[in-house]
Amino acid sequence: MAQGKYSDIESKCGICLSPYTEPRLLDCFHTFCTPCLEKLDVNDSYLTCPLCRTKVSIPDKGVCGLKSYPFNFKQSHSDNELNDMCEFCLDENIAVAKCLDCKINLCTNCRDYHKKIKTSHNHSLEKLKLEQLDTHDDISAHECKEHKKEFTLFCKPCNIFLCSDCSEKDHRLHNIQNLSQLAQSKKKMLLARTASLKSRISVLGNTAERVKQEENYYYKNCSILKKDILAHATSIKDVFCNTVDILTSKQLATIDNTKKIDIKVIDTYLNEIETEQLSLAGLTKTTEDFTDRSPDKVLTVDSFVIGGQLDKVLNKTLNPLSLHVFKYECEEFVEATVENLVGKVKASNINVITPLYTQLPVPELLPKVEKVHSFQFPESIRDIVAGNNDNTWIFNAANSVCLCNQDGTVRSTYAPPKESRRMLRKSADELWFWTGQSAVRNVNSQFQEGYKVSFQNGSVGCFTQNGNLLVYNKEEKIFCVVSQNEGVQNKIKITDPKNKLQNTNIFTNTNILMAETTNCNLVISTQNDTVVITNKHGSILETF
Repeated sequence: MAQGKYSDIESKCGICLSPYTEPRLLDCFHTFCTPCLEKLDVNDSYLTCPLCRTKVSIPDKGVCGLKSYPFNFKQSHSDNELNDMCEFCLDENIAVAKCLDCKINLCTNCRDYHKKIKTSHNHSLEKLKLEQLDTHDDISAHECKEHKKEFTLFCKPCNIFLCSDCSEKDHRLHNIQNLSQLAQSKKKMLLARTASLKSRISVLGNTAERVKQEENYYYKNCSILKKDILAHATSIKDVFCNTVDILTSKQLATIDNTKKIDIKVIDTYLNEIETEQLSLAGLTKTTEDFTDRSPDKVLTVDSFVIGGQLDKVLNKTLNPLSLHVFKYECEEFVEATVENLVGKVKASNINVITPLYTQLPVPELLPKVEKVHSFQFPESIRDIVAGNNDNTWIFNAANSVCLCNQDGTVRSTYAPPKESRRMLRKSADELWFWTGQSAVRNVNSQFQEGYKVSFQNGSVGCFTQNGNLLVYNKEEKIFCVVSQNEGVQNKIKITDPKNKLQNTNIFTNTNILMAETTNCNLVISTQNDTVVITNKHGSILETF
C-alpha cells in the first residue's frame, strides 16, 4: 500500500494515493479505486481491506460487482462547506439546504418548515454540495411504489418507510416517526462517532511523534549498547591474554623447579648404588679369599662370624628412588566458557507507547432494550407474534389462540383449524394459520382459505413485502412464492456458490423461522442452530 498522510484519504485512494478511478465501497466502508482492488490478492472469494484488514466477500462479477461509491469526491473543501450549520433554529443541526432569497442555511426540519409557511413557500432552495449525490442516485428508491409519493415517515414496529397515505391506511395505530427528524437524529449519532474518529486521528498523530522520538532513543540505546559490548570484549581480551601468559609462566617454572630437585635426587641415588656395588664387591672378594686360603680350624671357627656378616648384608635393602610425577589438570575450554565471560544480550518485549484515546460521549447506536412487562404463560407455545397496542397473539399447544395484554391477561381467544401447524402475522391485525397445504384466517368468525399449494406437508416460512407467502417444498427442495389467490407464482432454489454452508440438509425440520429484510434478502433459521442469509434469488450470502 502506498504511504501517505491520513488527510490524503479524504479525496484520494488509500492504495495508490491518487484521485479515485471508479471508486468502490467495501463492506468495511473503506473506498478504493477499481483498478487498485483488482490488483489485490483474492483468497477463497475474499479480499482483505488494505487499511483495516477486514475480509470482504467478492461478488460473482468480481471487483466490478462491488457497490460503487454513491457520492461525488471533492478535491478540496472550504471551512464553511465542512462546518455549515442551520442558521434558522437553535438546535445546531447540520445544514442541508440554503434559501437563496433569505440567504440563510437550513437544516432538514427548517427546510421543510420553510416550504410550508406563506411568507417563504415560494422561495428558491438550493441543496448544499455536501448532500448532493452522483447522477446515478435512484430517485425512485425514495418514493412509495404504491402511492408515488415521497417517503416522509418511518414505522418503528414494522421497520419500513412510509408515505403519508401508507401511514393512514395500514399503519394508523403504529408508532410513526417523522423521517426527517429520524434522519437528523441518525446524523447526530454518526457525526458524534466521526468526532471520536477525528479525536483518535489526532491522538494517533501525537503517538506517531512519540514513536519517532522513541525510535531515535532506540537507535541511540542500540549504539551505546554496542560500544559497551566492544569495550567489554577488548577488556576481556587484554585481561585474558595477560593472565594466560602469567599462569603459563608459573606452571612452566613449577616444572623446572621440580625437575631440578628430582635430578639431584637421581644423582644421589646413583652414587648410593655405586657405593653399594663397591661394598658388595669388596665383601665378596674377602669372603672368597678367606674360604680359599684359611686353614680348616680357622675357617671352622670364623665361618659363623663371616656368615653372620654376609646374612646381615643380604638382608639389607636399598631405599627406593622417589621422583615427582607430573599431571596437567585443566577444564575443557569451550564456546560456553567464553560466552559466560563475554555475557549475553537479552531482549524483552515491553509496551513502550500505548495510544490513549479520549472517550467522547456518543449517542447509543441502538436503543437500549429494557424489560417493560413480563408474564408467565401456563401452556407450551407454538408461535407468538405482536399485535396492536402492545398486545401479543399466542398460539399454544392446545390449538388455541389467545390475545394477551402486557401483564398476561387474556383479552380474547378462539380456536384455529385443528390441522393448524404455524401462526403467521401478515399485519398487526391479520393472522394466518398454516395447515400443511394452505393457510387460513379468521374473517367474521369464518375461516377463509388462501395460499394453496399442490404438495403436502410444506414448511411455511414468512410473508414477503408484497404479501406473498414463502413455503418450502421438501421433495423438490425449493421455496415456493405463493400468492393468496393464485397459488405458486415463483420458485426459489437455495444455492451455495461460495460453499459457505457446511450442512446442506438444513431444511428437513417441520419448523423454519424466516424473515425478509428491507432489501429483500432472506434470513432463515432452522432447529439445528444454523442461520442462513440469502439474496432474493436464493443465493447464500452468509451463514453463522
